[in-house]
Amino acid sequence: MRFALPGVLVLALAGAARSEDPRVAWLRQFDVDGSKFESKVEERMKRDEWTQFKVTFPSPVETKVTENNTVHAHLFRSIKPTGAGVVVLPIWKGRGLDLEFMIAQRLAKTGLAVLVMELPYQFDRAPEGHRSGDMTVSSDLERTGLAMVQGVKDVKRCAQWLVEHEACDRKRLGIMGTSLGGHVAALVWATDRNFKAGATVLAGGNVHELFWNGSNETKEIKAELEAKGVTLQDLVPLMKPFDAITYASDERKAGLLMIAAKDDPVVPIANVRALRDAFGQPRLLVYPGTHYTVALRIADILDDLSQHFAKELAAE
Repeated sequence: MRFALPGVLVLALAGAARSEDPRVAWLRQFDVDGSKFESKVEERMKRDEWTQFKVTFPSPVETKVTENNTVHAHLFRSIKPTGAGVVVLPIWKGRGLDLEFMIAQRLAKTGLAVLVMELPYQFDRAPEGHRSGDMTVSSDLERTGLAMVQGVKDVKRCAQWLVEHEACDRKRLGIMGTSLGGHVAALVWATDRNFKAGATVLAGGNVHELFWNGSNETKEIKAELEAKGVTLQDLVPLMKPFDAITYASDERKAGLLMIAAKDDPVVPIANVRALRDAFGQPRLLVYPGTHYTVALRIADILDDLSQHFAKELAAE
């Protein structure tokens, strides 16, 4: 049995084929019009150095899953704001946002306004009966691609919210993410030059290879794709419009920090280096460990992220 390309992706690839540079057509899928939108803010927790709020607003993308059409984010407002803001994106199937809140709290202590944004189909955005992240990345390649696009658009709306509601300087915005969140952050960094500082943790390029490398995280997806007749070669053109390496350039080297694990089977160091090369070889920190055991170096990673954003988003 051969695999039929999803309708939306066929149109995207066909449109790209008519363009001199296919990236020009693909880039349009990430556009957001910047129109005004309503939001709801609820205070959740107050500490000496920051206050936490729950923020919700409509996604610029409407899907068939009602829950997914509302962006859920968690604001950490610094007690001493500097006028800079960062959007933080989560891992794929985490049971909670403990890691992301830890990062946000650390960054908020340096004066940053931080929004931890739930990705499409995660946590509050997952429909009943589905675990967080099950529908974000799956063997449904059309939905997976559209979730990546929606994630990028939602981040842009988060950035707009920080400027309009937290008085952040639009020239002092940052984006970072870990694992799946790191891949979306890399895609944002590659396609939106309004972000001055970026950081990816455990993320790389040539994402089609990550479906096929035999890791525990994607082996079921690979089996399902193979049952549909999908090959690794089929994945190359399918994932290319949603891979940061497609849009990366040397011009985005400045302001980017990449962090990797030396023996990561989920996002191998070769994939991290491939993305780094595409970005002109920005600073890369490689810690010992795997996709999970690298967490033993969380104190160092928090220091890295805090120092990076403090430097790159400092007022001129």
